[in-house]
Amino acid sequence: MNLIQKITKRKNYAQDYNFSATKEEKENLSAAIINSSSPRVGFYLLLILSTFIVAAGLIKDSVILIIGGMMVAPLLSPILSISLSINILNLKVFIRSILVFLISSLTALLVAMIIGLLTNFDFNTMSLIHLMHSFDISTLLVPIAAGAAASFTWAKKELNSSLSGVAVTVTLLPPLVSMGLALAIKNYNIFFDSLNIYLLNVAGIIIGSLIIFLLMGFHNAGKTVVEQVEIENQEAKK
Repeated sequence: MNLIQKITKRKNYAQDYNFSATKEEKENLSAAIINSSSPRVGFYLLLILSTFIVAAGLIKDSVILIIGGMMVAPLLSPILSISLSINILNLKVFIRSILVFLISSLTALLVAMIIGLLTNFDFNTMSLIHLMHSFDISTLLVPIAAGAAASFTWAKKELNSSLSGVAVTVTLLPPLVSMGLALAIKNYNIFFDSLNIYLLNVAGIIIGSLIIFLLMGFHNAGKTVVEQVEIENQEAKK
């Protein structure tokens, strides 16, 4: 490989990882976030299945099951949708995103509570519960970093292979499932601890992704986002 080819290759490599987003990347990401957070049957089926896997992982104290459930959980999309709606300053999209997020959270909570009612378990033997409920500065910093990483890797197609790793760092479903299990046996201390962790993670993801969206110029993607929401509404009426 001659010198010119090496320089060209390095230049192309640098462009692939350019921080700014092209118009196409903005449109593709905006459409992907709205579509992946659309309240369809497939979305809720995946949410229920991932909730079941994480619940089994917590009850059996299995890290592998918890990670597996986190990798397929679709909860990240509605949160990124909230961040995107704030970025484009669109109230209609914001309300839609909040509703999808709340319904998704309540669905997972209800499924976890039902599993808890049908299963014999003891929080005292679930070491992962106690590890998850340890609070420090990383409880907020990690989801901020995860939200930033998720929004950036989703915008850059060449980095999409990293999304599964990002999904593992986003601790959303474990505290939500823990809340459901706690409600099943009326353990309100664990419920409120889990609620605090869940809200901190959600807030961190919104902050991290909002920063990236602002820096990448997604405030100009409002038209695409609104169009996708309108398409979603039209499909829902059919």
